[in-house]
Amino acid sequence: MYDPTLQYRCTIIRGKSQTDMEDLLPLYANIVHKYCPCEEKQFRASCCKALSKALFSTEAYDRLSDSNQKTVLNHLTEIAGTLLGLYYPAYDDETKTNYINESDSCKYLIESGDYPTFFKNLCLNFQFPNGAKWLQFIEDDIKNKIRIKPFCYVVSLLFHAQQQVERELLTKQEIGFYVLNSLEVLQGKVPCSDVYDRIMADRKNKVRRERLSGSHDWQHIKEQFNLLELADIIETDATYIWLNKNAAESIACFIKHKDDFIFDAYKYDLKSKAGRIQYMEDWKKAYGMFNRELQGYRILFQSDVVVLGKDAQRAHPGATKSSVDLGDEGEALVFRIEQERVRRYRSRLVNKVLLLGKTKGLGYDISSIEADENPSHPEFARYIEVKSTRRVTEPSFTSRSWMDSLNVTAKEWVAAEQYGDYYNIYRVYFTKTKTFIVRIRNPFRKAQDGEIEVYPTIYQMNFGSSVIELRYEK
Repeated sequence: MYDPTLQYRCTIIRGKSQTDMEDLLPLYANIVHKYCPCEEKQFRASCCKALSKALFSTEAYDRLSDSNQKTVLNHLTEIAGTLLGLYYPAYDDETKTNYINESDSCKYLIESGDYPTFFKNLCLNFQFPNGAKWLQFIEDDIKNKIRIKPFCYVVSLLFHAQQQVERELLTKQEIGFYVLNSLEVLQGKVPCSDVYDRIMADRKNKVRRERLSGSHDWQHIKEQFNLLELADIIETDATYIWLNKNAAESIACFIKHKDDFIFDAYKYDLKSKAGRIQYMEDWKKAYGMFNRELQGYRILFQSDVVVLGKDAQRAHPGATKSSVDLGDEGEALVFRIEQERVRRYRSRLVNKVLLLGKTKGLGYDISSIEADENPSHPEFARYIEVKSTRRVTEPSFTSRSWMDSLNVTAKEWVAAEQYGDYYNIYRVYFTKTKTFIVRIRNPFRKAQDGEIEVYPTIYQMNFGSSVIELRYEK
């Protein structure tokens, strides 16, 4: 018989607020991507220097106060490394050196700029026990036979709840008490249906449970809700939690992999130093892997099963519709804005606004004109490259530590140099509440002036037969 009063706390690393997490994510990922792979000591020195500049406006990490140095290290190790899984260590037996490698999920984020999918992958991989804790707490989890993928379990429970006739919404407190603090559930012993039935029975019988509060019992649960919201899997208000009805495929993936653990914490000898090191290395590498099912592979429910929003359960508007093709939607949005801007200036010139995103080799997506923004030369051409991304929260553009990154092709950078002041990058941010567009004019000059940082991530090498020293044929 399931006894929810048997409580156990599985903590996770404390993260930043939702907005801060998304604002800082590209900063973390860009730094890791820039310096990996790298010997551990050099990696830490380079990253601390870069983070010090972003957070405290100085590259002199060694000259920061002790508290500020601690803050920089926390961003690098606890958040970027342990919580977000952007990099992992690997020991080389031949050189007797520890190297730091960029994780698969970090590479995906750099390539796609898709924040919600990054967080979906993080939540899909996360499990207890893991390597995100101090050894003492890992040993406690193993001693208590903890074995659960908490995010997958919560998603499965919420889906089960919405399929019942009564369609009752579950509260955050109920999820916290009956799931995320319940020893038997954390041990993997209790199916979702039993948890739901117990919640409903306790509601009916007016059983009052102690309200979870404080940094110990409640904070770690709120952190888990935050990550699921950043993954765009759930939505919440002050009391309730429910599934995002527009995330059916991802929800199906979570349910499908509820019992597929990426890491077996029980096979390691944690009494030995070698066993502890191997445990941590294996966990961090597994945690940073990217599940390609989240990248467009369609995982469908049966045709008669749908994910309900809060509106179907307790009249509330559902989530905004997500983009099917992010790049195309961003280009279309900027194209419409440019048409409206030019039309307001002079309607006969609107035909000079052309959407060219499907034309390869140009180095830009839209050809427009300066119009009202250049009164001396209103019909001079404007070249626009559109870069779109998705995130859940609104960007904090005024924050000192806010940073973003994007990828540009060789042709786009050639066009940026060629067209100078008439070349613009329009960065589109699709969020759950609204869409933001920012404009970067003449990025090539800004790079020369040191206002933005641009560095190559891929080199093309062309060679002829004269440089070949050895050839094998089979």
